[in-house]
Amino acid sequence: MNFRDKIEEKIFDWVLVALLAPLGFVLAALGYSLRYLICYKSNVDNLKTQVEELLGARDRLKHDVDTARSNLMKIEDDVKRQLTESDDIIAVAEKILEFDNMGRYPNMMSRFQVSRRAEKAAWEAENLKDEIIEILKFNRVGYRESTRVGGTAISNRGYESFESRRLILTDVLEALKNPNITRIGLYGMGGIGKTMLVKEVLKQAERYQLFDKYLFVVVSNPPDLKKIQREIAEKLGLKLEGEITESVLADRLCERLKQENRVLMVLDDIWKYLDLEALGIFFGDDQNGCKLLLTSRLQNILRDFMDAQTQFPVGVLSDDEAISLFEKIVGNLAKTGEFKSNMHQIVKECAGLPIAITTVANALKNKKNIYVWKDALNKLKMSCPIKIEGMDEVYRSIKLSYDFLESDAKSLLSLCSLHREDNNIEVEDLLKYGVGLDLFHIVRKIEDARCRVHALVEELKDSCFLLDGNYNGTVKMHAVIRDVVINIAVEERHMFTIRTAIELQNLSKREDAVAISLPYINDDLELPNQFECSKLKLLLLFRQKVGFRIPDSFFEGLKDLKVLKLSRSWSGVLPSSLSSLENLQTLCLDGEVQNAIIIGELKNLKALSLSLSDTERLPQEIGQLTHLQLLDLRGCSRLQFIPPNVLSNLKRLEELYLPDDVEWEVEVQSTEKINAMVSELDHLSHLTKLHIRIENAKILPNAMVFERLESYRIAIGSASLRGETLETSRILKLKISFQSDNGYKVLFRKCENLILDEMKGVKNNLYELDSEGFQSLKHLTVQHNDEIQYICMSMGVLDSVFPSLESITLRNVNNLERICYTQLSTKTFCNLRVVKVSKCCKLESVFSSSMVGSFIHLQEMNIKDCEIMSAIVAIEREEEIEVNSDDNIMFENLHSLKLRKLFKLKGFLSVVDSLVLFNGKVVFPNLEELKIKGMDSMKMIWSNQLISAGGGGGLGGCNAPLALVPN
Repeated sequence: MNFRDKIEEKIFDWVLVALLAPLGFVLAALGYSLRYLICYKSNVDNLKTQVEELLGARDRLKHDVDTARSNLMKIEDDVKRQLTESDDIIAVAEKILEFDNMGRYPNMMSRFQVSRRAEKAAWEAENLKDEIIEILKFNRVGYRESTRVGGTAISNRGYESFESRRLILTDVLEALKNPNITRIGLYGMGGIGKTMLVKEVLKQAERYQLFDKYLFVVVSNPPDLKKIQREIAEKLGLKLEGEITESVLADRLCERLKQENRVLMVLDDIWKYLDLEALGIFFGDDQNGCKLLLTSRLQNILRDFMDAQTQFPVGVLSDDEAISLFEKIVGNLAKTGEFKSNMHQIVKECAGLPIAITTVANALKNKKNIYVWKDALNKLKMSCPIKIEGMDEVYRSIKLSYDFLESDAKSLLSLCSLHREDNNIEVEDLLKYGVGLDLFHIVRKIEDARCRVHALVEELKDSCFLLDGNYNGTVKMHAVIRDVVINIAVEERHMFTIRTAIELQNLSKREDAVAISLPYINDDLELPNQFECSKLKLLLLFRQKVGFRIPDSFFEGLKDLKVLKLSRSWSGVLPSSLSSLENLQTLCLDGEVQNAIIIGELKNLKALSLSLSDTERLPQEIGQLTHLQLLDLRGCSRLQFIPPNVLSNLKRLEELYLPDDVEWEVEVQSTEKINAMVSELDHLSHLTKLHIRIENAKILPNAMVFERLESYRIAIGSASLRGETLETSRILKLKISFQSDNGYKVLFRKCENLILDEMKGVKNNLYELDSEGFQSLKHLTVQHNDEIQYICMSMGVLDSVFPSLESITLRNVNNLERICYTQLSTKTFCNLRVVKVSKCCKLESVFSSSMVGSFIHLQEMNIKDCEIMSAIVAIEREEEIEVNSDDNIMFENLHSLKLRKLFKLKGFLSVVDSLVLFNGKVVFPNLEELKIKGMDSMKMIWSNQLISAGGGGGLGGCNAPLALVPN
């Protein structure tokens, strides 16, 4: 076939197809329509079936949705859509089926349309039914939203943004922003408002979008570990099926948390160590921006067991805040007339404890009878807050914390409650009471008992039962805590605090009383002739009114009494019945006593503390107290004479505290001695603690007694430690001429605080005093000395000198040329924090540049009144030491620098042709306080570099507040 024939054939095919196509379309359309007409009944029947199945699936889905909503779950958007679509499809189907039931078919077209719509509706119903069944199969109709602050999951109603809380809130938020801090703790007593504060932290953290998720879980006591795990899992949307062991649940939680980023988890009210990893609370090594915020009543739990990197105490409200809170609850009634004055007293009794303030305020807010307010005030004053409506909750909250304490801590806390409200309680008094009551059964030595008492005090502070007192060595009790503990002490320990004469009358015959305290009582109080409390172990009679008298037979019925404190509670004469207290182990006596010799009858005394203001001579009879372990005579301010052999008879004495003015006998062999000799101390083989002043250095005891001392406060020569506020346990003050063979040299080895006042005989350097290099010395003061040239001249074979020294004070050391003559080892002065130098007229500089590297911990410098000082830091001459002049002089941790009356000062650093005080070579990156006074020329202080905000200048970019005082 040629090409022309092929073309003609193709054209014929195209023409034929064109002629037959319309007929095909007609036949196809006719078949499509006939199918709907023929399958009409099957389409309608299928629609009925699919609608019935869809109705069933929809109803089951609705049931699951209702259940999810009742469990506060969020419904999935596709579930909502499916419910809406199912309703629409069912409505359409019902109309189709309703038309079919009518049985009217006006024409073939209507029948066709109904069949077609039925088929489509059945298809839609079937597809939707399958989707619903899939959802029901996997039970995923809803989910729990992440716990969000401000939502329904966490309510913080009643939170008040007081200044005291705002400051803590700011600090916590800053810690949350710090990438290096992952665990933060808040602690405070029960009812102080920790929970409300952390909820506010959550609100503010979400406000600033610090995290993506916020989880709040209450731990409580005892903790239900599985409940905690399940609560966290639920809030993370982790589905848990059936019973799962804690370990399996922990693994799942751990894996789930590792998937999270930027989660803040609050664990509220922790009482004891929680193994977080065992619970599954683990975010991975890099934390993924996740953090833990922990609250507890116990600081040590957060600090020592839960590894909180920073802990913030939540304290009581200020007076103004407390009043504001009370007024907000009660309303205007609290601001009117007599109600206002009572309100102020009531708030004072609540002592800033929010839970107490809100409870009392709610109890009084609708009470318009002033007598109700006065009754509430009386109950608070009488330590009976539980009788006020609602205060039982406060009681239970504090009691819960109390029950968590160990037995010894409860005993010590009960002793604290026996003191006056808002009283500074001496920890040493608690020690004496505890020793007398044998509270520390396994402890034999006084110092061991002291360690135990201080450990318990710290435990009670950590538990927020005790507060720091106003003075060193004292503690206080919060007023509401004290009220609750008083009630507990009565109920559980039969320990009573007497507030009225009537209470005393009722208690004087109570046989079960174990301890009774009489703080200052305002009304007239007369003691009964005899106490009939046969089981009484402790009696505290605090300072009473002038003229208060103890009946002579008062102690006859108290055979088991072990601890007695009499504080100015008699009229000059101790009752004769005192001698009947044969089991007494602790006696604390304060006042003016005419017959102190009676104390010698108390043969079983272990601790005796006397503050006899009119006593010049210690009674000879004290020497009969051979069981005495502690003798404290510091309060005997006029005591001068101690009879011979009184001290040497006290063979078991461990601790001896003497006033400054005791006169000691010269060491001579004479039978007519008037006073004790210091050498009597050599006979006290158990003595480990001594407070004494010995004016005559020639009569010092053998060094053997000094060797045994573990703690001492000793002044030798004309020096006195009276009025010195020194916290270290080994203190030595010398105001004598040094002799190398003196027995007290052994004290230098352990000495922590050394004061050399007008001391002569040390010319070159202090190394002459202690060949071991003062390894324990923390504080050194040298004053009024015309001989010492160097503090440290040569270390000899020693690796370090003054390695523990924290502060050095040099005052009027008129021959001092340098602090150190030679280069130091890195261990010398390596802990120095404070340097104070004044009136050292030959000192040209404080440091050499080679010394500065040793002072990495230096925080404070105060240099003044040095006549020829030309530089604070002197660059060594090259012939003395090799120095790199290009190196900066860095005082990395210096916070405070004070320079005053240094009229010859050319510059902080001795640089040639220096025209400024500071230059770029001296760097203080952390300086907070700078005070300069008394310079020859103010224009010589600053360089252009310093006028800007540091930025590489001599202050190293510090923002120190500057005080420039004219000459």
